[in-house]
Amino acid sequence: MSQIIDVHVHPPLDAEDKGVNPRIVGEKLLEWANGNGISRVVVLPIAPYISNDYIYKIVEVDPKTLIGFASTVPNPYDKAVKELKRAILDLGLKGLKLHPNLQGFCLRNPHVWKVLHVAGELSIPVVIHALWIDESTLYFKSPYIPWINTLEDYALLPYVAPEVKLIYAHMGGLLYFKEFLGIATHKNVYLDVSYSIITISREIGMERLAEYIKLLGAEKFLFGSDTILGCTPEELGAKMQINLIKRLPLNEEERERILHKNAENIIKISQKG
Repeated sequence: MSQIIDVHVHPPLDAEDKGVNPRIVGEKLLEWANGNGISRVVVLPIAPYISNDYIYKIVEVDPKTLIGFASTVPNPYDKAVKELKRAILDLGLKGLKLHPNLQGFCLRNPHVWKVLHVAGELSIPVVIHALWIDESTLYFKSPYIPWINTLEDYALLPYVAPEVKLIYAHMGGLLYFKEFLGIATHKNVYLDVSYSIITISREIGMERLAEYIKLLGAEKFLFGSDTILGCTPEELGAKMQINLIKRLPLNEEERERILHKNAENIIKISQKG
């Protein structure tokens, strides 16, 4: 059976505050993955809602299936760097997740750049939220703040941190999909297709979406579902997105790259036997 790696899955953001045992979260993630035909799950926290220690305890349930990323609010950078190094070197987490909207920071802030450089020194990929849509259409409501980052801010980062593998989550969303394709021509920029693959395919059609993927190169795309455990509706879930990728007019190698091969290379994980 073909491997499928989901690079974008969240535990419930309130799980730690509610005192939910991380082992229970890990077991539920495994049950969810099995039900959706997913081989490996990249578990993404968003600091300060979920701590890196909590993620460590989640992935300890099954380290072969669950891959934990770290998160830290990047300002001030000295505290952020200390926590990032601890999470990677001591806890064994495999990457960094940043969410400018929920964490309330500007990508042009030099504190952010310093954190990215340390990520480069640690040789870990960085997943950055990049979703421009009509927020009123989301199935969940998060704390709203005006967009404090521009398209240009995202376009600048590949120059600021050329040594870092940047994964822009959601492909920029429906509003900036084409622009993020341009940004992803940088050798160190990749796009995770989570959530937006549904909205974009509905807007431009499967044929046109596949054409864009082929033109940029399938090696630039990673499958992610943006599942929030216990929250994401089935019609927007992982199974729906996997089936959509399988229906795109791509060849088998291109699909395999998106579904698992690119993640294996970028996150440096071996195939699961």
